[in-house]
Amino acid sequence: MQWVAHELGFQGEGQAMTTIIKSTQFFGWVNLRTLFMIYFLVMGMVFYGFNVIFPEMITEMGWSRGDASWAQSIRGILIGLSTPFVAIFINRYGAQKSMLLGLSIMTVGLFLLGTVTSELWHWIALWGLLMPLGFAFGGVVPIQTTISYWFNRKRSMALGIVMTAGGVGGFIAQPFYAWLIQYFGSWQMGWLVASGCAFAGVLCALMIKSKPEDYGQVPDGTHEQVEALSSTQSEPRTYQSKVSWTLADAIRTPALWFILIIVMSQVMPLYMISVHGIFHLRDSGFERMQAASILSLLIAGSAFARFPIGWLGDRLEPRYIIVILHSFMLLAFLMIWQAPSLLMTTMAAPIFGFAFGGGVVMAPSMVANYFGRESFATINGFLLPVQVIFASAVPVGAGYLVDKVGNYDLAFIILSCVIGASVICAALASPPKPAELTEG
Repeated sequence: MQWVAHELGFQGEGQAMTTIIKSTQFFGWVNLRTLFMIYFLVMGMVFYGFNVIFPEMITEMGWSRGDASWAQSIRGILIGLSTPFVAIFINRYGAQKSMLLGLSIMTVGLFLLGTVTSELWHWIALWGLLMPLGFAFGGVVPIQTTISYWFNRKRSMALGIVMTAGGVGGFIAQPFYAWLIQYFGSWQMGWLVASGCAFAGVLCALMIKSKPEDYGQVPDGTHEQVEALSSTQSEPRTYQSKVSWTLADAIRTPALWFILIIVMSQVMPLYMISVHGIFHLRDSGFERMQAASILSLLIAGSAFARFPIGWLGDRLEPRYIIVILHSFMLLAFLMIWQAPSLLMTTMAAPIFGFAFGGGVVMAPSMVANYFGRESFATINGFLLPVQVIFASAVPVGAGYLVDKVGNYDLAFIILSCVIGASVICAALASPPKPAELTEG
């Protein structure tokens, strides 16, 4: 790699000295590889590992599903409430420092889960109160924000590449943790391995570069690469805002509220399946490994969707893609609810996963495209708390429901209605007009 220039400058009295280093290598692609590994470890091996470890833990400990599910619900609520502070932290200190802080907390929390957890309150304190800080500062928000800083024209594809890692990791995690627990006869070993994965994420985060401007580069490449790209390519094929919206302006647009319904319809069914999926499938007559394998196929479907849907999202408006994906998500979700046979449920799982995986790439693309990359962290800081607070009611509500009536039927009905509403919202979510910035 050839180093071209070195420039030092001060931003003002009392502020830190910044170093701008220009290089012929575009750091965005280097970041993408590192972010892929972090997302693989955090969302794949830790978040999806919960699906397998949690049922084994509460069965052995003799806790009720409703009581134990409080930890997941509290975790979700605290992630949501902390997201605005994560956005402020990122805007002030950068996404890399956010990831380092969050992943370090996650490493410690998972280690404690595997070593000291012996009472229900231990579980709730660690997973419900400590781990949310790890997921908030070290997870989706700083990762997606970094991508939005480094990519404009290929933003959806870049998001798709990185978010594929979560599906790949989850596909591996389901049978891996099932085997691990069976081999060692200990759910604690699952949390200890997850702690090692989080620590590996800390090491990866040391290599992240937060913003291109800090290194004399611009989104999509070096100055020379972007000039060459602009001279040979037309304008982006999807709508991209030329201004950065403030949160106050964005809140006044219908588009933001439609996007909120869309992301809620993704997170709420995910929380249901993550916490109660194996329980539901076991209650429906499937064996432990069959249930884990079905969830593994669901996550595999999610992994396969993210790159091609991300590529498509740079060529076709994401909202149209979401209409199609969420329609298939609804049909597959209904089939998982009924679980008519092993074959049909096995077919429905990857369809749901594919629709979910594509949708979670398109939603952040809509936010960045509609409101500008500089506003991404701030607007996400508004959306995530709302969606997560609603979604966090799902695990504990479904848990107490099954404790009382013996099935998950009402939970599946409510969530099916939410997914159906998101299809309508996606169809209506046209880009906000710049004129709306001066209205209100």
